[in-house]
Amino acid sequence: MDPVNILEKVNSNVSPKILIVIVIVGIVLFNSFIIVQTGNSKVQLTFGKMHEKPVPEGLHLVNPISNFVPFDLKDQTLTWEKIEIPAQDKLKSTMDVSVTYRLKAGQEPFIYQNSGTMRQLIQKHITPKVRSILRESGKSVAKSQDFFSDKIQNQMERFVLTGLREYLEPKGVEVIAVLFRDISLPRVVTTAVIDTKKRQELVNQEQAQLEIVELVAQKEVKEANARRDAAVSDGQAKRTLADARAYEIEQIATAQAKANKMVAASLSDRLISYTKIEKWNGTVPTTVMGDGQGVFVSLPAK
Repeated sequence: MDPVNILEKVNSNVSPKILIVIVIVGIVLFNSFIIVQTGNSKVQLTFGKMHEKPVPEGLHLVNPISNFVPFDLKDQTLTWEKIEIPAQDKLKSTMDVSVTYRLKAGQEPFIYQNSGTMRQLIQKHITPKVRSILRESGKSVAKSQDFFSDKIQNQMERFVLTGLREYLEPKGVEVIAVLFRDISLPRVVTTAVIDTKKRQELVNQEQAQLEIVELVAQKEVKEANARRDAAVSDGQAKRTLADARAYEIEQIATAQAKANKMVAASLSDRLISYTKIEKWNGTVPTTVMGDGQGVFVSLPAK
């Protein structure tokens, strides 16, 4: 059977008043449930009256005639681009500033009552305070080019972070971090910095050349000292060797003289005679008398 025909028959059997009631009941039932996503909450308003407790994440049965204002409880980051910050030299530099924050859970009704929605909170409180504190932080910077210093940036970030926390925490906002990026100096300062860097590079090049010359000179001096030390060491080695040889010769001569003295002291007439007898071979010496043509005299054997 055709669904259209069935619907026409139902409509023909039901009065318009009942249909209106059914529609109203359906709308009421549909609006009686609300789903709040993870990391979010909602503030409930009924006839303009705000409920004291926020509606947390999850599925809830609520008054179908109530209105709900959403609040995001997750970490949020806002970035302001090209904010002008004057230094003590009256020159204005620009930079991008990012602030990370989150709403304090459970204080959504307080935030809505005093600051309004998330958009109104940012417009009324966060943005004006960030700009005000940034201008105040620039008063401690002597020169615009000092904004490039990591030390100065860290000081300014701490100053802005402390100021925002003191101002926004009573309003239900917890400031987590402040970050500076893309710092741009005034053109006159940029030109001066570039010229200064060029001159510094020339000075560095000249200094590098001087250092090279100095290194070469130091190398030559070290080589000369090394040659001198080598010559001294060689001379000392030769003198040491000569002294050793002289000492050796002296010791040998002393020992020989001592030995000769001991030998001389040990000699006696009997020892000499005994030595001669030990060396005699038993023959009688022959003595020739005259000029070689004379008579041979031989001693009789024993």
